[in-house]
Amino acid sequence: MVLRIRLARFGTKRAPVYNIVLAQAKSARGKKPIEVLGTYDPIPRLPLATPDTPEYLADGSTKFVPRRYKDIKLDASRTKYWLGVGAQPTEPVVKLLSMIGLIEPKPSSASSSSLSRTMPSSSPSTESIPTQQQQKPATTATA
Repeated sequence: MVLRIRLARFGTKRAPVYNIVLAQAKSARGKKPIEVLGTYDPIPRLPLATPDTPEYLADGSTKFVPRRYKDIKLDASRTKYWLGVGAQPTEPVVKLLSMIGLIEPKPSSASSSSLSRTMPSSSPSTESIPTQQQQKPATTATA
């Protein structure tokens, strides 16, 4: 039984919200999961204002505009447990888990392919590396 940590969509049209769920690999996206681990809201939202939120920046002339954020709520202990047991996260979930620091981010395939293009081949030619027989002993001049 292969377990996957994946996203299950719910919400309305053009306003998706995803449950981060643990499900069997071959079950449908909308089928009842084994466990709901959290939620993910991909639409950027403005944070709520607090009494400490400044109206203007320190220079006094520019209005303060807060950064938008995507809301991720996750039960970290249960997610760590299921990852330890062997549940495999899908690629979108890997990106989310690496953003919040639960797993190490995977190196992108574009950067690894660019490295392979810049690295020399693994079998160097024999002309460039001298062997023991090709090296001549150094002669020392005595006066």
